Amino acid sequence: MKLNRIFASMVAASAMLSTGAMAADGTITFAGTVTASACTAVAGVSVGGGAPAVNQTITLPAVPAPALNVASGTYLGHTAFQIQLTGCAAVGALANVRAVFDTPFAPAGDAYVAGNTAPSGAAYVAVAILTSGGTQIDMNCGTSLATSYTLPSTSGAINMDFVAAYKSLSTSVTAGPVAGTANYTISYF
Repeated sequence: MKLNRIFASMVAASAMLSTGAMAADGTITFAGTVTASACTAVAGVSVGGGAPAVNQTITLPAVPAPALNVASGTYLGHTAFQIQLTGCAAVGALANVRAVFDTPFAPAGDAYVAGNTAPSGAAYVAVAILTSGGTQIDMNCGTSLATSYTLPSTSGAINMDFVAAYKSLSTSVTAGPVAGTANYTISYF
């Protein structure tokens, strides 16, 4: 009888610990290639033809609040800048490159711009990044992406052109300092 209890306990324990029977319905095989970067260096951000730096401050010109209050979504203070890459060449299937932007400080109501983080700063204004043609590039995985550039077949430089600008978030922009932060990642595809 004691032996039956031990056997029953073992059967019960193994049933509780069992993960059940599983059978694979198919197999997925993954294949890929790790390549050297399509560009050997990110020279950095250059403003007004100045020396590039990986971390750069872009100073926007002063603009009057009433000019931003014409309509929500008004852009002013357009300032051109470049992200410069060197030693770029197409590698395997990697034939294009673009910059992808994100910001940890997106304002409420517009997740695609850099919110104003200046102490006692202007209200209802943010900093947007635009294409050189004036179209806003969405930060934080929005659908409006930066222009892509074709990687050269042999090693060369790529200068990606952008514009930073103030963007009004309402028609109630107030005067004050503006500061914003955007991170950039170079994406090859």
